[in-house]
Amino acid sequence: MKKLVLTGVQKIEMMECPIPEPGPGQAVVRIRYAGICGSDLHVFDGLNANAKMPLVMGHEACGELYSINDERADIKVGDKVCAHTIKPCNGCESCTVGRENLCKQVKIMGTNFDGVFTQYMLVDANRLIKFSDDVDMRLAALVEPLTVGVHDVRRSGLRAGEDVFIAGAGPIGLIIGMMCKLSGAAHVVLGEMNPVRIRMAQELGFTVANTTDPAAFQAVCDGATDGEGFDKSFEITSVQPGFDLCLAALKKGGVMIQVGMPPKGTVMGVDIDKIIYSECELRGVRHHTMSSMQAAAKIINSGRMNEQLEKLVSAVYPMDRYEEALEKARTDKTMLRVLMDFS
Repeated sequence: MKKLVLTGVQKIEMMECPIPEPGPGQAVVRIRYAGICGSDLHVFDGLNANAKMPLVMGHEACGELYSINDERADIKVGDKVCAHTIKPCNGCESCTVGRENLCKQVKIMGTNFDGVFTQYMLVDANRLIKFSDDVDMRLAALVEPLTVGVHDVRRSGLRAGEDVFIAGAGPIGLIIGMMCKLSGAAHVVLGEMNPVRIRMAQELGFTVANTTDPAAFQAVCDGATDGEGFDKSFEITSVQPGFDLCLAALKKGGVMIQVGMPPKGTVMGVDIDKIIYSECELRGVRHHTMSSMQAAAKIINSGRMNEQLEKLVSAVYPMDRYEEALEKARTDKTMLRVLMDFS
C-alpha cells in the first residue's frame, strides 16, 4: 500500500509499506476519499506544535471496512465507514459523561497519531461509524466537517424559528449555515469581506452582509431581525473584528459560539457590558463527539443535504497528485473542499 508521510515542514513523501493487520479491538479501513482541511495545512506548514513528524496527516475521509478484529456485530467487511477523529482515554469524567472531546488525554487524528492520507488505515474498531450501502462516498468524505456543524449548532442550543449570524463564509461557516437552516433557523446571515467568498456564499443561497461597508452590513442584519439582533452567532474568523461583530450582533439573551481557533494564548477584548446588561452568553467548542459524527452520518445517509454538500466538493485529485491538491487547497480561495482519491 501507499501512504503520504509528512517528513518535514512542507515536505511529503509517498511511501510503500505493508497493509496493517488489526490487533484485538482494531480494524483496517481502505480509504476511498480524503479531504484537505485548513488544520491539515497548518500541520503541513509546521504551525502546529503538537504534530510530530514523521506523520500521516488528514482527518476527513470515508472508506470501506477491509478487516476487523473485534466482536462488533453491526458492521462487516465491505461496509462503507468513517472513523471518529479523536482517541479519548474512555476513563476520565469527561469521557464517562459523553464529552470525550474534553478528555485531558485526548489524541487528535492527523496530529497526535497517523491520519487518513493513506490507502489503508488502522483504527480502533469502536470508533467506526457505518454509512448506507448506496451513499455517495465523495459526500461521505465530508462527514467530519459536517460533524463540526452538527456539534457547534447543538452547542448553541439553536431552536426552530431563531435568527443566526455567522462571521466568516469559508467552508466551516457555510456548513454551520447549512446546519442552522436544516435545524429550522428563520434567517441565516453570513458576514464576509472577501468578494470571492461573498459570491460563492450567495450562489449557495445565503444572505451575505459585506463587513467592509458598515451601513450596508447593518441594513442586512436589521432586515433579517427587524432590528432586534440575532438569537445565535458563530465566530469562525479567529480575529478580533469577527469576535466583536458576533457579540454586537446578538439580541438580549443571545448566545455566541466561538468556533475559530486563534493561536494559543490569544487574548480577545470583550464588551463586558454586553455580557452583563444583555445577559448574553459566550460558549466555546472543541473538536466534537462521536455522537455528533453519528448524527452527521445519518444526515448524509438520508440524502437531505446532498445538493448542498455536492457544491462543497470543488476538486478531486488522485493521490499521486497530492502536491497539486495541497497547493490548490492552500492558494485558491474558490476551493471549498479539495478531495484526494486514494482508491
